[in-house]
Amino acid sequence: MKVILKHNIRLTDIAFKNLLVHIIIIMCRSNRENTVEYTLNERKKLEQSSYFSSAKEILSIIQQQLGVDISNESYYLTQHFIASQKFIESTKTRNNCQQLISNILKKIKLNTNIDLSDDNELISGLTIHLIAAINRLKFNMNIRNGILESIKNNYPLAFEMAIIASEVIEQEENVKTNENEIGFLAIHFGASLERNKLNEEMGKTAIIVCATGLSTALLLKSKLQRRFGGILKITRVMSFYELTEQIINSVDFIFSTVPIPKLDNKKFILVEPIMTEDDLLSVEKQLNKNEENNFTNYRLFFKEDLFFPSLEATSSYNAIEQLADAMIQHGYIDNQVKQSIFERENMASTEIGGMIAIPHALENHMSEVTISVGILKNPIIWNKEKVQVIFLLSIPKHLYKLWENIFKSIYKAFIDKYGSYKLVTDPKFETLMQLLNNID
Repeated sequence: MKVILKHNIRLTDIAFKNLLVHIIIIMCRSNRENTVEYTLNERKKLEQSSYFSSAKEILSIIQQQLGVDISNESYYLTQHFIASQKFIESTKTRNNCQQLISNILKKIKLNTNIDLSDDNELISGLTIHLIAAINRLKFNMNIRNGILESIKNNYPLAFEMAIIASEVIEQEENVKTNENEIGFLAIHFGASLERNKLNEEMGKTAIIVCATGLSTALLLKSKLQRRFGGILKITRVMSFYELTEQIINSVDFIFSTVPIPKLDNKKFILVEPIMTEDDLLSVEKQLNKNEENNFTNYRLFFKEDLFFPSLEATSSYNAIEQLADAMIQHGYIDNQVKQSIFERENMASTEIGGMIAIPHALENHMSEVTISVGILKNPIIWNKEKVQVIFLLSIPKHLYKLWENIFKSIYKAFIDKYGSYKLVTDPKFETLMQLLNNID
């Protein structure tokens, strides 16, 4: 701590704890006379770091106070300082990183048709993150991601973008990434997608139709604006009799405390005059529903000729191959997409819990969304967990924004509502459709 404060080295609490852990590892290795060997080039690079003298100083104090000579581990400790830092050491490093990020964003746009190149906050965050992350990967340093599963399941589109980014990093930096690092990258893309979604929603307009008087309407307005003020502008409060077709067409949403006859409109949201937290959550859900792509006609995506109720497979590779070959046979994908499905699976496992796996391609040039479903006669270990229901997704890049909605629909129907167990016990296409249509 004295050395860190003296040299003004800024570490997070987790990084500081990790530093202590690695000092203990060094001491354990010292007892067994085991050391980490570095090449001449690696040693020269580490000696040039501003952290090298700090590392030597810490090891010198350990020798003085504990009588343990581990001075030859200064290189190992220096690399941990470098990997823990999220601050830019040189303009050269920053420029190299910016070219890498530019290539990452180009590949994401190419594969998903989503352009994030104007998000300066994303670029800045990735620059800081990647300098530390690439150092970790170059020295094969593992880092644990305690929220990996949560990221994969709650931000599936961001995780896919992080997979694409990892592909570019591996190619250009000659390193091997892992799921933990991919998960941390996904947080940056998740934040970017949220910002872009917010930007798209800014300027949404609404009116309030209230039958119970001005004071109630104003209370309703203040509650809605306090909760959704950043994304919603309430332009007018009116009585039902004042509502005209012209007004309806001029706004994005209509909040009403009374049913409006003959108005079957997605803009219409019925609310209580005195809104509780439950009411606000319900409104939030409906607002989000309006923003989502239409993914309610599941028969457009799930094909009965691609439903396999008694698949036999010995491994994840074998299961994917059978489903992919069936999709090729029916003309839904080609061999190039099939190859991409395996490449994506090699980057990070697509098992998501609840006996479900969702393999899919990273690069997809097909014209329509298609989903093949395989129910295994007997569950298999996919990567770490047992899987018995497989959804093989083919989502073309021009429709990639559907990815999140499709993933969340499958997650909600088959994990949140235990649909996978129902499908395994009653493996019929109609059961699949019923489970999907009962999500809400």
